[in-house]
Amino acid sequence: MTAKQNSDYLEKLNRLDQSLLRENVELTRQELKVLYWAIEGKTNEEIAEELDRHLCTIKTHKNNLIAKLNLKGRIEFQKYVLKMMKSHTLGGEKSI
Repeated sequence: MTAKQNSDYLEKLNRLDQSLLRENVELTRQELKVLYWAIEGKTNEEIAEELDRHLCTIKTHKNNLIAKLNLKGRIEFQKYVLKMMKSHTLGGEKSI
């Protein structure tokens, strides 16, 4: 990642974090990163590679996200991610 890309990534991550805090959802930095990359459309394997973590770790973070976001399971998580993708394009015109 270039310095500019890293700066943009950190800015988007902070906007996502602030958006969730307004909804009284507190995530760890790693959970936030996993959610960010899920919203960006990455698979579990791609997220694991991006964050240099094991696949099992990513799945654990997703399970924690499901609990903290008060979702009922993976399908609701996917629906939540799709909703976030539509309403908060992190890399495009709209922003969080």
